[in-house]
Amino acid sequence: MDSLGSLNAFVRAAEARSFTVAGRQLGVSSSAIGKAVARMEERLGVRLLHRSTRSITLTAEGALFLERCRRIFSEIESAELELSQTHEAPRGTLRVALPLVGMLMMPTLVAFMRAYPEVTLDLDFSDRVVDVIEEGFDAVVRFAEVGDSRLMSRALGTYRRRLVAAPAYLAARGVPLTPDDLKAHACTTSFRPTESSSDGRCGPSMPASRVNCPERPWQVRLSR
Repeated sequence: MDSLGSLNAFVRAAEARSFTVAGRQLGVSSSAIGKAVARMEERLGVRLLHRSTRSITLTAEGALFLERCRRIFSEIESAELELSQTHEAPRGTLRVALPLVGMLMMPTLVAFMRAYPEVTLDLDFSDRVVDVIEEGFDAVVRFAEVGDSRLMSRALGTYRRRLVAAPAYLAARGVPLTPDDLKAHACTTSFRPTESSSDGRCGPSMPASRVNCPERPWQVRLSR
């Protein structure tokens, strides 16, 4: 028997006051129980049980050891119960990094909270480059390719960018017909750290931004 098995053999024998009954409970012979207890006594250097031809009784040291063993097995039982409950219903905190436009995902997040009421969402809205592992995120949603081989990824969808302008602006400045026409226009941009080029432009034909909208990360903690 291993150490835990020997402890269990001792507890069963001490409670039943019989090697035979303990062996029957554990599905082994009474001699196996006796040998397991004897090896444990030898290892500990103390006698745990008084033995006679009719019964066994606890020594003073054995009584103290029995109480400790009972607490050990109670803790093991509690740990197993706690782990089994985690498989029944997810619970705890889920830390997720979302882009600033992640507010569009609120209906999905609300549905998730309804489906898993024991889960608390810790949301970080930002377009910055995050270190998933170092910062302790469980999941990250980004408009980018995964550059870290330690991470698993899945495509959630696709998107397209558009250039837009107010009708009043187009009436005053004219409608650009080619990408090069944009050089003569004012541009409001919001750069992501991984996308801005070295000269601060959106692309080779884009004008320098007259208004830069820096990202302002903010966090939300949602729980039911």
